[in-house]
Amino acid sequence: MLRPVHRDASVPEPASEAQTILSVQDLCHGFTVNGKAVPVFQGVSLDIAQGEFLGVLGPSGCGKSTLLQIIAGLLPSVSGRVMFEGHPIVAPPEDMVYLFQQYNKSLLPWRSTKANVGFALEGRGLSRQEKNERCLEYLRIVGLADFADHFPWQLSGGMQQRVAIARALAANPKVLLMDEPFSAVDALTRLELQTLVLDVWAKSKLTIVMVTHDVDEAVFMADRIAMLGERPSSVATVVETGLPRPRDPISTRELPRFLKLRHSLLNMLLKRPNEDSPQRPPQDFGHA
Repeated sequence: MLRPVHRDASVPEPASEAQTILSVQDLCHGFTVNGKAVPVFQGVSLDIAQGEFLGVLGPSGCGKSTLLQIIAGLLPSVSGRVMFEGHPIVAPPEDMVYLFQQYNKSLLPWRSTKANVGFALEGRGLSRQEKNERCLEYLRIVGLADFADHFPWQLSGGMQQRVAIARALAANPKVLLMDEPFSAVDALTRLELQTLVLDVWAKSKLTIVMVTHDVDEAVFMADRIAMLGERPSSVATVVETGLPRPRDPISTRELPRFLKLRHSLLNMLLKRPNEDSPQRPPQDFGHA
């Protein structure tokens, strides 16, 4: 049996116990295809704590990316609302950055790596020297200081994604929204980027909401995981990962608790019965 969670001091408090920075309130959304209404999700509600790392999982087509776009203010919902620091989102907030899945298309090919990062600093009233120093600082953070004068087409896919991450950080956001940010890179680069983002998150106290199809990735990176159901979807369950931090790309994945979470969440996605509860997958996962 899975036992109740004993809170680790290194694991941030859930949204119910910490200050809420984002509140998704009864969101409903859908599209019209050939004159027919196609609902995507209905009644999605979720509170996200300041400094939290939230993973969002769900079956393909359930509206994960659409939900993220509504949170970002890029797409209006049919009904419901998203509150950011107590105010409704009606347009992209200044303190929120959206990291797109197709990072290579988000970089400007005619700009150098440093100039791409500097794009986030334009209009900030910085001198050329200040802007240059800030760009190099964030390139150092993602390990690309030696490639400041390279262009995107001269970089590997993983390096291009690092540039996109550096640009996002340069904007100094309070919230970073990530839409399957590592899906287009190879397995080893994926592990490296996951660790990089966790290191940056731990130092910057960012709030991160990450949509992913990868259960292992969600369990490894997140404090909590929101699981969406089939379309029209709603939040089927929210679980705390409860894994100690800092997390190691190898040893964390070998922990009994990691394996139990992975097993249970995959069962939910595959609609298979769960050994712990044949009637309903468990919502409270404890340490082994």
